[in-house]
Amino acid sequence: MTYCSALWNHQMVDPIGRIKPCCRFDGNESPDHNIKDITIQEAFHSDFQNDIRTKTSAGERVPGCIRCYQEEDSGKRSLRQRLNAHPKNQNLTKPVISFLELSLSNDCNLMCRMCDSRYSRKMFDEEVEYRGKARAPEKYMSISLDEIYELLPTITYLKFTGGEPMLIKAHWDLLEYAVEQDYAKNITLNYSTNATVYPKPRIVDTWSSFDTVEVALSLDSINKQENEYLRHGTKQEQVLINIDKYCSIRDNVNLNLMCRPTITIYNAYHLPETLDYLTSKDISTNPTHLTYPEWLNLTVLPRNMKSIIEDKLNHYDYKTDKAKHACKYIVEHMNSKDDHNTFWKKFLSHTDFLDLKRNQKFTNACNYYGEING
Repeated sequence: MTYCSALWNHQMVDPIGRIKPCCRFDGNESPDHNIKDITIQEAFHSDFQNDIRTKTSAGERVPGCIRCYQEEDSGKRSLRQRLNAHPKNQNLTKPVISFLELSLSNDCNLMCRMCDSRYSRKMFDEEVEYRGKARAPEKYMSISLDEIYELLPTITYLKFTGGEPMLIKAHWDLLEYAVEQDYAKNITLNYSTNATVYPKPRIVDTWSSFDTVEVALSLDSINKQENEYLRHGTKQEQVLINIDKYCSIRDNVNLNLMCRPTITIYNAYHLPETLDYLTSKDISTNPTHLTYPEWLNLTVLPRNMKSIIEDKLNHYDYKTDKAKHACKYIVEHMNSKDDHNTFWKKFLSHTDFLDLKRNQKFTNACNYYGEING
């Protein structure tokens, strides 16, 4: 079975303006649909999306959905499976946009090592210096929300990513309009946030008018050295303070907290402790392995460094079966293939470049690996 409800009710717009069926869909397999040239509705009803609806409804695998297939083949519950299980997504037969995901701009206050200038403009100059050009076509990018106002009557799920959505004022104006027009009570909001910015009281009051608010926190490690190294610009103490603030308003705004740690070479070692902390705060977790950039994937590590991660995760005293299963999945992914010869030199080159630019050092942040060789 490859049927996916997202193909019937979901559209995603990234900061460059590309329109895709969902955030997981491989951009290389998508047509060149951009919000500057085509409306979201036109892309949603295009021949391309109609074709993949037909194919997946017949059980055919389509190349753009490879990420979900990889997770399912490894035993992990994929985004496709999670979306299909939601009551609102069952028995869909007519394409209607009710689930919209928006990357509003590349305005962000961090420079995360697994990110790029399409999602954080602060990385633009580094990319130009390192690779001759930035991944973002322009340093300052944002999308217009004009069309989004028109889509609100059918929207039941509105997801904001970035950049850092808590810094982007335009989306607060959109939410206030949804409240004024009485759409808010039917809409679930979802945020992917780095947790360095906590919304002002006026915003929290606005959230209370919506059906549900989901905040997905990007805490990749409870270990201060790791997290501040990986997410350059983060102040770990402030992040933890903000997480406590979010926990304190859960009942007032029907707030659900979750965290999706992105597991890389830089933070796998302390994944068990990170899951312990999140569990202690009653925050649901769904750690997943990184796929981009390829040189940060755990599969790139030399065998001796993989053994360090494997030994730690296999012998940790887990507090929950869910955490144990999540870490088992990460170990299985790490050992699923050997990308060392393909990407290790790239890992060293890019890590050394960023270390020099940012006055950081990999062997300090991840000292459990010891001396780097292999």
